[in-house]
Amino acid sequence: MKIFLAFSFRDEDKLLVSYLDQLVQSHSVQVVTGERLGGEQLTPAVKARIDQCQALVGLLTRRDPKQAGGWTTHQWVLDEMAYAREHGKRAIALIEDGVDSGGMYQPNEHIPLKRETLAEALIGLSETIGVWRRETGRTLKVQILPTGVAKKAGADNENIRCRHRLWLGGKYTEWREVTPVPEGGGTFVFIEGVQEDHLVQLQLQEQKKKWQSTATSQWVMVHLSPGAGQ
Repeated sequence: MKIFLAFSFRDEDKLLVSYLDQLVQSHSVQVVTGERLGGEQLTPAVKARIDQCQALVGLLTRRDPKQAGGWTTHQWVLDEMAYAREHGKRAIALIEDGVDSGGMYQPNEHIPLKRETLAEALIGLSETIGVWRRETGRTLKVQILPTGVAKKAGADNENIRCRHRLWLGGKYTEWREVTPVPEGGGTFVFIEGVQEDHLVQLQLQEQKKKWQSTATSQWVMVHLSPGAGQ
């Protein structure tokens, strides 16, 4: 899983950003940022980075004091949050106390942030990422067998179509296209969004020929054989 971390590049936010970066990575998640891509604007390069992520965490800290009270925040972070939401990404905002976010976020879409009680916000973010990880699932590497069919799947042949679907709780997902990858030990597919209890089914079609597996458990079978005594 990849999470885009949107934040200000000001010195006063560096320590806070480092805490968030460490927390997100502790969930075995890759952190992607907009650093070194032109600074404070939503460029096509930043959009491309957000597109490759499954979720976004936005850090809305204080910027300038407002005459009527409260604080402004960083427009480019708001823009990155809005872009992620418009494109169906999971997103959560950490909003520093006193920041006016323009009413963009409902109570269940943000985490209040106070620097003097930072642990509360970090725990809330950790719980959110945990939920995202469970819902997103993991990437499963599956070897295609038998060898003859696997070679067909791994060949550069436009007439061959490979698909997969998942089974859980008596229901199948829709069939989804997947690309076979020939490697030294065989031909494999990489299936995303797999949860612990999912069964996996593969289908390979070449014109009028079709090969299809049963819905198969992820659990590994280990065969024991007699060995030398200890």
